[in-house]
Amino acid sequence: MKFFLCVVVQAFIMSIFTACTDSFDEINTDPLNPEYVVSGPEDLDEGLADIDLNATVSEQELEYLKTIIGNAPATFKKFLYQGMYNDYQRTTNLSHDVYGGYFACNNTAFLSSSPGYVYTEDYSGRRWDHFYKERVKEYAQLIRPFYYVDREKYKNAYYISRIYMAFLTVQMVDTYGPIPFSEYVRGWEAPEKVHYDDAEKVYDMCFRILAQAVENMRPEECEFKFTKTEDFVYGGDERAWMRFANTLRLRMAMRISVANPEWAKREALAALSAPEGVMKGQEDNMVTIPDYAPVALGGIDSGGDENIFALCSTNYRDCVMSKDIESAYKNLADFEDPRMEILWYRPTPYASLENNIEDTSKDFNGCVIGSRDIIHKESSKHSVLRCNQTAPKVLEDMNWFGFSRESVWLGYAECQFLLAEAVLRGWVEGDVLEYFKSGIKASMDYYKILPQKTNVYIMMLHCLQDEDNPFEKNDREGMLEQIITQKWLAVFPNGNEAWAEFRRTDYPRLMDFQTKSGNYSSDVPQGKFIKRIRYSNSEFEHNFDNIPVKYRDSQAQRIFWDVSDTNNDQGERVKPNNFR
Repeated sequence: MKFFLCVVVQAFIMSIFTACTDSFDEINTDPLNPEYVVSGPEDLDEGLADIDLNATVSEQELEYLKTIIGNAPATFKKFLYQGMYNDYQRTTNLSHDVYGGYFACNNTAFLSSSPGYVYTEDYSGRRWDHFYKERVKEYAQLIRPFYYVDREKYKNAYYISRIYMAFLTVQMVDTYGPIPFSEYVRGWEAPEKVHYDDAEKVYDMCFRILAQAVENMRPEECEFKFTKTEDFVYGGDERAWMRFANTLRLRMAMRISVANPEWAKREALAALSAPEGVMKGQEDNMVTIPDYAPVALGGIDSGGDENIFALCSTNYRDCVMSKDIESAYKNLADFEDPRMEILWYRPTPYASLENNIEDTSKDFNGCVIGSRDIIHKESSKHSVLRCNQTAPKVLEDMNWFGFSRESVWLGYAECQFLLAEAVLRGWVEGDVLEYFKSGIKASMDYYKILPQKTNVYIMMLHCLQDEDNPFEKNDREGMLEQIITQKWLAVFPNGNEAWAEFRRTDYPRLMDFQTKSGNYSSDVPQGKFIKRIRYSNSEFEHNFDNIPVKYRDSQAQRIFWDVSDTNNDQGERVKPNNFR
């Protein structure tokens, strides 16, 4: 995991000063005549010592950092772009997107690998390697020049880079459990045999990174600002980055809400009361815009990097609609979910779909996850994502997944469901049902569905019509099931979040076929759902002694925020209890 030049290694050895909190105001930032001064004891916040950079570096490293700071904008764009998109099919679509219940694998060659719970180095190992061999390097090449060359000029850029690193790091924890992080958080080079941090510790560090960033950013006050080309998410809007940080913090608080309710409440309240607050609308969505997209849409109009979901489903036909999501679209209300008809094709021969011709005589059809009743490279049996391939760079409301479509990783709709659960847990005042409806409306609005259809769908929801309406009965577990199920539909197709929330809450009630017939692994017991992904083979080869023992070779081992198993030892669903 080495990435810095020898000169930087020497600089690290020479960096003997204690860490400080936000030292931008205390340090002379003239890059031509730097007189770096260590803050006094009265300025030191011990609660940040493990995440802050040292107050100074050697002149030798400083000179090196001056030579690379001009590359920072391009480095940031790559960091931001590849953070979620890098090898997406291998790292995520063949694992998280299936485990979260969104897609069934439509390729028999893959079924006995990661979609069938079998650790696959060429797929899951890539996520680990991309993070530790590329993302941490890019992160270091951003925060160290920003911090040491001219701290006041690059202050906001420094904190934005840290916010995004926290975002990526939390997903690593949610995937693997304990990970090495304290060795990397300050942009230092780590030894090959690197220490693992407890998952709770990494969460705590990321909470503090986000809090520190929001508290210290000064929007519009720094000389340097990312352009719209470099920051394709928020176009350099630093306040939007602050709202994203607060919303991410709220998401993280909810993730630990069952495992540690008091800690979760503290973090949630802090996030909600922080400067700028949480997401205010769709414009605050954290997205990846494919490079393939036209410049007017935020892309660079290149020939590659199309929307990865459209590629995996429509173009490759390697993943199709799951039976779980088909059932949710059709059975949660007496009115079919209007998102289904704009996101998915009805089963139609691929030769017709290539010409944007759909067989409307058929009904949408999902595949049971793990089933081998599939026809690879075809779309005549199961539904694939709707994508007009005759106009691949044009975004159409009724053919949503064009190759130029952005991918949302944390959005306004999810934020509304987080607020619904925050009220449900008694953290803040409000109306759970209103936030629940607001989350549904925000999701429908994102897809530009007519308000009339949205209103009818909500009105016809079974959970609001039944005699046992949980919102009227004040049934907290029942309300949570509805919140999470609708959030699951709203965050589609982000399998990272879907799988994490399923493990945390055991909602929605995903089908059990894969646990019984589609499980080809030796470390996930039959009848059980997979709970994490095993570490990369490189860790077993070079860092085995540092891997926590109980996480060494078990994909059935739960991560700390997953407090109970979904199924018992007989493969029977356990009644969830999310309000201990």
